[in-house]
Amino acid sequence: MTKTLLVADDDETFQRVVRRIFEGVNWLVETAEDGVKALEHISNRPPDVLLMDLHMPRMGGLELLAHIRGNPRLSGLPVIIISGDSARRQAGAEAGTGADGFISKPFDIADLVARVEDAARHDRRIPDSNQLTSLPGAPLIEEEASRRLKTGVPAAFFCVDIDNFKAYNDVYGRLNGDNAIKCIAGLLRDIQSDFMTEEMFVGHMGGDDFVVMAKPCKADAIARAIAARFDDIVPGFYNETDRARGGIVSKDRDGVAWEYPLMTLSIAITNNERRAIASYAMIVEINREMNRFLKNMANRFGSIYLKDGGEC
Repeated sequence: MTKTLLVADDDETFQRVVRRIFEGVNWLVETAEDGVKALEHISNRPPDVLLMDLHMPRMGGLELLAHIRGNPRLSGLPVIIISGDSARRQAGAEAGTGADGFISKPFDIADLVARVEDAARHDRRIPDSNQLTSLPGAPLIEEEASRRLKTGVPAAFFCVDIDNFKAYNDVYGRLNGDNAIKCIAGLLRDIQSDFMTEEMFVGHMGGDDFVVMAKPCKADAIARAIAARFDDIVPGFYNETDRARGGIVSKDRDGVAWEYPLMTLSIAITNNERRAIASYAMIVEINREMNRFLKNMANRFGSIYLKDGGEC
């Protein structure tokens, strides 16, 4: 499998040189000219190895590294610092921040390739991402939620559930069902990127259940964006006949035909501003009750969200 190297450096000549070197040994090379763009890239599409300069516009290498090591999902990403000879004396300090290596410019090509490939072999990231979407899976979701509860900082916890997904999966098949799940994962990543908020977390519990964590002050805007974008794209999952009638017909085991509307989202949101939340299990239980209420709402049209306390 082709591995990906992200080069974070504002020197375009250096980027071109590294690209030529690593494409010659079957790596995919992507670039970012500053720390902010590098962090956005890593959050959305983590590379196998990050090669970064210390001195970059907007966000320097040390600050970028601190963000990476402070994020449970990204903390094990192999990071190699590459910088000028004058920075060599800082190598000990940089290593203390969690970098996996330090290379001085000018560099030896063979040494650079060997260091990057060795770093890729020692990737410390926890293999707990969902296999279908590559989003953090259940263990990392619980870890992140528990971490946020422990800090005491106000946090909103979203449970995003797809309505009528089973019927869609039964009629259109597993491949189309998987594609729908991956599209929703991509939609959530796009919203995370659009809101440009590092503290927003997106995870995939499995099946048709997703999790989002964010600041409470942004919960309404994020929920509205998720609902609106999903409702915009969902007709594209269906054929012309089903789009025209607004749903599908599926037969149960007894041959009885049932009608199911187009898929929608039920989004339950709880937070620790108005009530004390003692554990991740409590979040799950509160959101499960709200999702059950949303799914049973009469005369409902489209995706909808409900906040703990009755706001929707």
